[in-house]
Amino acid sequence: DEIKATIIREEFMKARAPGDVRGIGTMMLVPTLLEKGEPWQKEKFVGPTVRGEIGWCQGYSEPGSGSDLASLKTRAELVGDEWVINGQKIWTTTAQTADYMFCLCRTEPDAPKHAGISYLLIPMKQPGVEVRPLRQMTGGADFNEVFLTDAKTPKNWIVGKRGEGWLVSRATLKHERN
Repeated sequence: DEIKATIIREEFMKARAPGDVRGIGTMMLVPTLLEKGEPWQKEKFVGPTVRGEIGWCQGYSEPGSGSDLASLKTRAELVGDEWVINGQKIWTTTAQTADYMFCLCRTEPDAPKHAGISYLLIPMKQPGVEVRPLRQMTGGADFNEVFLTDAKTPKNWIVGKRGEGWLVSRATLKHERN
């Protein structure tokens, strides 16, 4: 929304902060949290992300899914006070350096295709998260595969309501396209 973007630009100018902060976290996650996140999520993640103290990667794409994002197979199961995540993400930019991933996971396996998906924030530096670079013809490795094997994140590190991650992901994609 142009009004909010103008306010943010003005605040950056007042603080003498760089006006064009780049990165997956600042360009995609921060606006999503401002729109859909809980107050504590905004407090914990927005400032450090904008200041460059923490980095993010996006866990959307999966092998074999092509452009059909809703066909994702990565699962998250609520066990006590934690989500336990199993699956694989691909074409994950900056996963090798990211502190956290914002990730789409199927939490309601019997729900219709676009339902039953939740938007979780996952710490990258933990047992059960393996990042493998995807080597390109040039020798570079800008993208990665991420394997999640019993990775964990706290129960309340969900953005939006359980099973409504498709709606949250649309907000993120809207900001990505802006």
